[in-house]
Amino acid sequence: MHDHATPDTVALCERHGLGADTARWLDAAAGLPHPSGRGAADPLTAEAGPLLEPFALEAADHAEVLAAWPHASWPPGLLYLVERMAARAAADAGTAPDWQDWPALQYARDVRARCAPVVAFAVSLPWYLERQRGLGVPDEVTFATLRDVGRQVAANRRMFGGVGLETAGWVGVQFRSGLYELGRLQYEPNRLANQASVRWFDAGSARALGRGDLYPGQPCLRIHIPTGPPLEPGAVRDSLKRARRFFRDALGADYTVATCSSWLLDPQLPQELGGGNIARFQELFTLVEASAPGDSDVFRFVHNRPDTDPGRARRATRLHRVTADHVAAGGHWHVRTGWLDLPE
Repeated sequence: MHDHATPDTVALCERHGLGADTARWLDAAAGLPHPSGRGAADPLTAEAGPLLEPFALEAADHAEVLAAWPHASWPPGLLYLVERMAARAAADAGTAPDWQDWPALQYARDVRARCAPVVAFAVSLPWYLERQRGLGVPDEVTFATLRDVGRQVAANRRMFGGVGLETAGWVGVQFRSGLYELGRLQYEPNRLANQASVRWFDAGSARALGRGDLYPGQPCLRIHIPTGPPLEPGAVRDSLKRARRFFRDALGADYTVATCSSWLLDPQLPQELGGGNIARFQELFTLVEASAPGDSDVFRFVHNRPDTDPGRARRATRLHRVTADHVAAGGHWHVRTGWLDLPE
């Protein structure tokens, strides 16, 4: 990957419709080491197909990313954008659970800019795969985890009507060795704390539970539910059984507690839907009393919409109708945090 002269980032972003936040992000990334030092591939010489294959992109997304793959004829500013994104991914390797913001380029006019984070993660695969193997992570788990990139790109198309990666910050968690997919569920090593929509006990409440491993700041695994097949209880149970041993054997960390912060844990859901997989999933967890607003999550993950307008919601399934009608009637959904003890 060639060095590219530092451009006027404000002019670059204005030219390609990227916004002032992206200019500030690029300025912050300007001093990061060149990603080739970590082992990133050069997008101008590397074969795109093998680098994109682990992401399991849908056909339309794969075709558009290939068509927007960097070329020597690209404007220097866009080559610099890809380079700095690859530099950010390389600099953050191994820093989980720290969060690193990434630009959300879903509204960029230039498709090359919208594809830039996908390219940046793709050229990072050589060092990422080497790092995971060095940690002792089985290839089966690594490649299952990487397929989430394809899900995120597909979600971008459903929500915004075109190729892109609005959730580049989420994909960045994977490349920091901060997310692993084990069967039906994903696991993020973290600590018990209030953060964004995650709610947790204060020290006094944790003390009353008589559990030292539930105190704020203690290590935990955060459970995430990727888009996919139904939450069959057997698949959930099998995943939970794998988690503790995987992190202990592959990464040398023994996590006894897992948490999940999701709209799927809102007790209103089984009240309106009746029994089923969601109700049985909720039964696995003990809820923290505090909640966070959840309408935007419901409309994002259920209806694939960036707004919370029930009049524009999907209505193909009962879940679509129930979640939209609840908001239309003046109700709200909530993100609830629950915890469970991981089986040996």
